[in-house]
Amino acid sequence: MRNLLDDRRLMLPVILTAVAIAVGSMLIILLADDASSGQSAGGGSAPSAGAAAGGAVKVDITDFKYVPEKVTVKAGSRVTWVNNDTAPHTATADGAFETGDLEKGDSKAVTVSKPGSYSYVCKFHVFMKGTVVVK
Repeated sequence: MRNLLDDRRLMLPVILTAVAIAVGSMLIILLADDASSGQSAGGGSAPSAGAAAGGAVKVDITDFKYVPEKVTVKAGSRVTWVNNDTAPHTATADGAFETGDLEKGDSKAVTVSKPGSYSYVCKFHVFMKGTVVVK
C-alpha cells in the first residue's frame, strides 16, 4: 500500500506538467492564428480608399495592435483610433499628434494636415507601433 501512495505522489507533478504544456500549446496556436488573421485584414490599400471617399480613416486598437498598422491619407483628413481592448492605449506621435489615454470603447479623432510620414506608439505599450502617411 505504501508503494502505491508514493507512486500517486510522483504522478501528480507529471500530470500537472502535461496539462500545463497542453494548455500552453493551445494558447500559442490560438494566439498565432489571431495574429496572422489580424495582419492580413489590416494590410493593404483599403485605408487610402476610405480617406479618398470620406476624408476619414479608422484605426482599431485590438489585441495590442493597431489595425491597420499603416494608413495613408490626404492632408486635412481625420484619423480616428478606437480602443477595442480592455487595457488603456494611446496613439502618440511626438510633436505631431496625441490621442490621450483611450479606455475600452473610447475613440479619438485627430486631423492631420501637414504632409509627411508619422510613426506613433502606445505610450503604455511601446511595442505597439503604427504609421500615418499624409500626402
